Amino acid sequence: MRDGITRTKIETREEEKDLGVTFDPTLKFSKHVGRVANKANSIVGLIRRTFDYIDEGMFSLLFKSLLRPHLEYGNSVWCPQLKRDISTIEKVQRRATKIIPHLHNLSYAERLEKLKLPTLAYRRLRGDMIQVFKIMNGFADTNSSKLFKTKEEKVSLRGHNSKIQKQHARLNIRKNNFTHRVVTHWNRAPV
Repeated sequence: MRDGITRTKIETREEEKDLGVTFDPTLKFSKHVGRVANKANSIVGLIRRTFDYIDEGMFSLLFKSLLRPHLEYGNSVWCPQLKRDISTIEKVQRRATKIIPHLHNLSYAERLEKLKLPTLAYRRLRGDMIQVFKIMNGFADTNSSKLFKTKEEKVSLRGHNSKIQKQHARLNIRKNNFTHRVVTHWNRAPV
């Protein structure tokens, strides 16, 4: 204690888990993606061992209720930015769609088309756009002016009138943050 100030050493951690999302010091979320993929793959194995035969309707119901929540929970926060993480997450859906016997030999794109399922990358982008819509229109419990700076022009000749100004970002950590990565997609959205 010097000059009436007590000094406390703050301990550092390799990771922290908050609301089911694992954070590491680099904010790359690779550990979280690995855990999510392992959990989802174990569920795929459980489904494979439990059911002797699965048709398209049953698979769709099982996938949407048991697997997809694990693969998409909190993805506005941990959206994978590294190619290996994107591939790891997509491999889970790729493996799961092979469970159906008569679709096993088709390509991944053909299996998704038959099952009427989008890729998980598309689902993440769609979820981001839904979240931006909620924030911009006051449906989310947050102030949109704290997250996004809207463009000054009120009359737009193309697109919609609620475009967001893209802030400058030097670091990849900032570029892959929710409030930065959604701006281009939001501004390109049709009316």
